[in-house]
Amino acid sequence: MVNHSNSNSDRSLLNREGGGRVFFSLTNASLAFGDHQLFSNLDLTVELGQLVGISGESGCGKTSLLRALLGFVDIEAEEAVVCGLPLDVHHINAIRCQTAYVPQELQPPADTGRDLLRLTYELEHNRTLSSMETFAQLMSMLSLDESLLSLAASKLSGGQRQRLLIAAALALPKPLLLLDEPTSALDEESTQRVALALLRACHEDNRAALVVSHDPVLLSFCDHTIALPSPVSPT
Repeated sequence: MVNHSNSNSDRSLLNREGGGRVFFSLTNASLAFGDHQLFSNLDLTVELGQLVGISGESGCGKTSLLRALLGFVDIEAEEAVVCGLPLDVHHINAIRCQTAYVPQELQPPADTGRDLLRLTYELEHNRTLSSMETFAQLMSMLSLDESLLSLAASKLSGGQRQRLLIAAALALPKPLLLLDEPTSALDEESTQRVALALLRACHEDNRAALVVSHDPVLLSFCDHTIALPSPVSPT
């Protein structure tokens, strides 16, 4: 917490509704671990209706930025607003209630594909929000068969795990989506499916999404991208 565009032909099929309202913003933000500075002087604004990509070299603070927006990592900023609320200890619970987060680590303890979903929907902030009808539609959109829910989790590929958890997050009616390397285990066709699902969530459902990625295919679908500077090696 605070201490103190590219285009694609497929995107043209999606009509943007709403939007135009700043949903979160960072002004002159910096993040460091001890004496190791990850980034500084970062200005970032995301409006409802936007899919925004964050790129940069490994170690530049991309994952830490997402975790900072959820209050798990301290960040310094002149101003920090997330989900329209100040990013501070008084509002962090409300911010988390409005945010769906898909971390890069996708090996949670689960016996089956269905158990993976339970881990998402049994979180305190998600228990009364899940929509299985919406989830089923998203599974179809992401080319996932329902039989995967009964399959042993150990038999699911990395890409199947990613798409299941992305579908679970998108099925939650949360206005802010934070995704960390969501297509790292996907081929180009599956990446495009995920990108189009995110665009629909933003452009049609008027949500905001921030996606950390090295994937040029996914980043090409974003409304705009921001490259974090290379990390400065400690002296």
